[in-house]
Amino acid sequence: MMSDAVKFYQSLLGDGQVSGTYPIRDIFQRFYPDYLDLHSVSDVQHRTANCIANCKTGGFGYNVSYCEECGHLKIHACACNNRSCPNCQAPLEKKWVMARNSELIEGVAYYHLIFTVPHELNNLMFQNQKLLYDLLFKCASDTILTLCRDSAYMGATPGIISVLHTWGQQLNLHPHLHTMVSGGGLDRAGQFIETKHKGFIIPVQAIGKMFRGKYMAALKQLHDTDKLSCRNGCEHLRNRYSWKEFVDRMYHQQWLPFVKETFNGNGNAIEYLARYAYRTAISNSRISAVDDETVSFQYTDYADGNQKKVKTVSGTEFLRLFLRHILPKGFNRVRFSGFLTNSQKT
Repeated sequence: MMSDAVKFYQSLLGDGQVSGTYPIRDIFQRFYPDYLDLHSVSDVQHRTANCIANCKTGGFGYNVSYCEECGHLKIHACACNNRSCPNCQAPLEKKWVMARNSELIEGVAYYHLIFTVPHELNNLMFQNQKLLYDLLFKCASDTILTLCRDSAYMGATPGIISVLHTWGQQLNLHPHLHTMVSGGGLDRAGQFIETKHKGFIIPVQAIGKMFRGKYMAALKQLHDTDKLSCRNGCEHLRNRYSWKEFVDRMYHQQWLPFVKETFNGNGNAIEYLARYAYRTAISNSRISAVDDETVSFQYTDYADGNQKKVKTVSGTEFLRLFLRHILPKGFNRVRFSGFLTNSQKT
């Protein structure tokens, strides 16, 4: 039941001021009870769903601002501040940018790389999120650091910021890393040196080959020590012959990272990366329609000339797609390596 305090503050506000326009919140309020009848959810998924459903409704309290000079009263319903809630990311993004700007180096080029894996790995990664998403971070940063420390490329340790995304435009499973790599680093003497290369400092073929080797070697070790969960469509990988065929297919594919942008100077680079660091699986602006049964949202079809399209699914199916991208409790989706690790900061 609505508390007396919430009723009081809502009486001071108009109905329009209480709710705002947040389609994702409306979807959870409307369809989540039905979703629970059809699906089981983890504790972190349930907590996230409740946060989004109550975000900026008064369920988390109110902030009251009062001007003593003019008597103006302003009341805001508190946000949930859940990291998966599309309603709450803008203030957090601004704070993150302010913190990061002091850590990067003005005038040095920064490169945006995207690390992806073959889509055949998606389901296995979803069944082993903590293990295999963590492995994605580790192998990507190890690859960059190993190659950058080679005197043929940089001969120094760069700064790296990595951000995990698990979704594609249609809310499908598509785990990948956005990484920002500095165009200079610390040499063995602790002196900062800047690369003299024009364009990205390392051939993408060299990165892809090493990244594939590191990831697959670690994946095989996890499988051989029975640390992988092979269920929900991955049961065939328990068979050693099927596993060998699977591994062979992965080795025969190219794992080429995509160099997306190059920035000169740290300001625009960190603001650009912040949009990825605080992006959720879908934004409110992409949700075009919600009715009693369905949800429609916009997406970009990269396979069809970047055409803008609309996808319509049932309300409960939308929640199933969205909740797959809720990360395990305590899992850090933004990580720092190279000279940006805590041990290197001064």
